[in-house]
Amino acid sequence: MWPDRTVIDLLEIEHPIIQAPMAGVTNPVIVAAVSNAGGLGSFGAAGTPPQKLRETVSAIRDQTERPFNVNLFAAHTEDFDRKTRPGPRLAKQLAAYHAEFGLGDVPTPGPMFGPFDEQLDVLVEEQVPVVSFHFGAAPAAVEKVRKGGAKVLCSATTVAEAKTLEQAGVDVVIAQGGEAGGHRGTFSIDWERALIGTIALVPQVVDAVKVPVIAAGGIMDARGIVASLVLGASGVQMGTAFLGCPEMSVLDAWRCELLRAAAEDTSVTKAVSGRPARAIRNRYIEEIEALNDALLPYPAQYSVSRELRASAADRDDAGFMSMWAGQGVGLIRSQPTGEFMRDLVASTRDLMARLAEG
Repeated sequence: MWPDRTVIDLLEIEHPIIQAPMAGVTNPVIVAAVSNAGGLGSFGAAGTPPQKLRETVSAIRDQTERPFNVNLFAAHTEDFDRKTRPGPRLAKQLAAYHAEFGLGDVPTPGPMFGPFDEQLDVLVEEQVPVVSFHFGAAPAAVEKVRKGGAKVLCSATTVAEAKTLEQAGVDVVIAQGGEAGGHRGTFSIDWERALIGTIALVPQVVDAVKVPVIAAGGIMDARGIVASLVLGASGVQMGTAFLGCPEMSVLDAWRCELLRAAAEDTSVTKAVSGRPARAIRNRYIEEIEALNDALLPYPAQYSVSRELRASAADRDDAGFMSMWAGQGVGLIRSQPTGEFMRDLVASTRDLMARLAEG
């Protein structure tokens, strides 16, 4: 049924549908469920320590014999000044939150992700079939993964970034449109200049590189899949759409917000982590942005609110959660993964047939 089998054959999957590797909410169950349904399940491993990562890979393999993907954030994102501290207004606001919820002192900035080199070693040693990177891909890391026999994917938010990734040796470029939820993959220019919509970005990237291109950003159903294929993409990556699946590790309050939210309820902000990311707006984002105080660099900004987020999870308080979501959130459906994938493939087949009939 698929007119372009490039990605299907390259990744050895049935359908050119990749579940986005959303760190913090993906788990072995959702990864295996997507892969077993013929797509490519993905685990977001940026915050998973090496030994836990090894156990996670094993747990995925216990539930599927099909290919799957594990994603890491680029090594350069782990570097920041450990002596950095919040400015006066930010420090005061964080202290007020901690007082409000009885959390004690605000934690000092600390590492949250990696260490990249050790995580990558695990993926190579465990012969993970597909490895993807976010925030760029170092040629040495790409070469190491490919020598181990795995395929490499990485996100680009501009044509120039796509060309850089192709030169680095990646097998597939993911063209991440500005509609996408979660962290922007931008790694070469100011993020505001890289907020290019999916429908504009994908065909330009397709024309600029020889490797297959995956469309990402705002794709929620068959209409988005067919449109992406018409634009020249060889497949799609969907994140927000899968957040409606009960297998995802989504907190109840976040799930409720997903089901009520519209596109205009999301925005790209640096308030949460220090890097631009699209999320459903809440009390934390509104009040941190209103401070007009300098934010800490990534991931220091993220780390100083870690106890606040943990408390919010315990209290099921959406006001202080990091509720990543893309602009397609208004189309989200609550369906088990296998059922969602079957409906997605069937409706895509029907839509392509109707269009072919004229």
